[in-house]
Amino acid sequence: MFAKLFHNSAVDTHLIHRSLNFLAFFRLALAVIIAWAAFGEIGASLEPEYKLFLAQSGALTYVMAAIAFALFQYRSWHPPDELARFSILTDIVIILLIMHCFGGLGSGLAVFLIFSVAIAGLLLPIQTALFLAALISLGVIIETILNINSGNANSTILQAGIYGIASFVTALAASLLGRWGREYQLLAERRHSDLAGLEQVNDLIIRRMRSGVLVVDSDFEIRQMNQSAWYLLGSPPSSERRLKVIAPPLLDRLVQWRNSGQSEEESLLLKSTQAAVVPQFVKLPGLGGEATLIFLEDTSVISRRARDLAQASLARLSASIAHEIRNPLGALSHASQLLGESSDLSKEDARMIEIIGNHTARMNDIVENVLKLSRRERATIEKVNISQWVRDLANEFRSQHDLPQVRLKVEAPKSEINVLVDPSQLGQAVTNLLENALRHAVKDDQPPSLILRLSPIRGQREMALDIIDDGPGIPIEKRSQIFEPFFTTHNQGSGLGLFLARQLCDANQAPLEYVEMPNAGACFRILLQRQDTMEDRIDPIRRVSFQSG
Repeated sequence: MFAKLFHNSAVDTHLIHRSLNFLAFFRLALAVIIAWAAFGEIGASLEPEYKLFLAQSGALTYVMAAIAFALFQYRSWHPPDELARFSILTDIVIILLIMHCFGGLGSGLAVFLIFSVAIAGLLLPIQTALFLAALISLGVIIETILNINSGNANSTILQAGIYGIASFVTALAASLLGRWGREYQLLAERRHSDLAGLEQVNDLIIRRMRSGVLVVDSDFEIRQMNQSAWYLLGSPPSSERRLKVIAPPLLDRLVQWRNSGQSEEESLLLKSTQAAVVPQFVKLPGLGGEATLIFLEDTSVISRRARDLAQASLARLSASIAHEIRNPLGALSHASQLLGESSDLSKEDARMIEIIGNHTARMNDIVENVLKLSRRERATIEKVNISQWVRDLANEFRSQHDLPQVRLKVEAPKSEINVLVDPSQLGQAVTNLLENALRHAVKDDQPPSLILRLSPIRGQREMALDIIDDGPGIPIEKRSQIFEPFFTTHNQGSGLGLFLARQLCDANQAPLEYVEMPNAGACFRILLQRQDTMEDRIDPIRRVSFQSG
């Protein structure tokens, strides 16, 4: 039980090294004082003469030993625990010798012996500390006996016993204190390591989050941001921290939130990247005032998660429903055609047959679209010069629909920009969106004008292919439903055109989203990954976290 209680675990060598630095200064100061006493008037009064010789020799030896131990400590020529053991043993032996010369226990030098054994208890194993305490006790007892034999009555056996007991008690107490101190130190270091590891994990999680996260102080300067926020804000340089320069619309929304305590739920268009985000604000005390934690939720990510749930169930039902409807629908269409060939039909009956034919044709279009979803093949990805591809598609669409060039404009860079997509599936999606705009973007009985715009966004990582019209746009309350299957705002629509276009884009890992554009009608955006970013996956961020200072 005793051995378990006073078991000494390995002492941190850094702690011993640091303690020996203070001990070296103390030893040098003590050596100077002892040398001054031995070679001064105090030493001259020592009798008999051998004590003067021993005192001066011991003082010189102690000075040289103090310098040597300090040099060994500075140069780290020996392990710290060995240096501590030999230096403290040297202190005890020389102090006992000098104490004998200056009158034994009455000289007061025994206090330095207690100090030495206390240092040993703190730094060395308990066995070594008890050994040094026993050495001190033995030395004090011998010194007392010598002084009694010489007729000196200032030192008694009782004083020697008290110093001996004090040495052992000091060694035990110092060992216990040292053990507890080391345990608390290890616990503190472990807690510090755990906190540092937790901080790294939190930092890694925040950096890898799809949502943008940034911290803005009370002066509207960005202090920290993660990788997603850095991309969404247009990859600003690390020297620029002002929110009013990086993202003025976000600053306006933040000021509105700080003044009213409420923020709009409507998405916000970041002009630098043309990304639509929904900002969420949280108060964050610190940074010399009230800071704000801002979450930038990319609407494309939100809608994509919700969309995946609907797609899974529709895919399982589409094929069986289409086949069940197609056979009776074909019979109805054939019967109506036969009835229409009859010569004795009245005008009213002919009108009814025409209605049947129109609606069977519409139902057939719905079935064809559903079958396209069910039998859609996997995308065949290849390298496509998207700039030239957009121009070729526009020319083909103008030719098919007899449109003048002014009705379908192309805004695209002339340089070669390569993306990795299936050109056939992308062509189907863009054609569906253009035809959808021609049908639904009529404003004041005027045919719409369309724009195919290709532009880089998000730090040149992606190309945005925008299909823009000048129509009335889509009402806010209906924007969340436009990509749902069978949702339509047109009497003759099937409600599958946009849904099918998004399915084709998703097969090419090219998200399709509705984006609000100022001074324009509806805008549908397809995000295309550039070839270099998809192949190399090189992280272009040199610094995604702004640190204050």
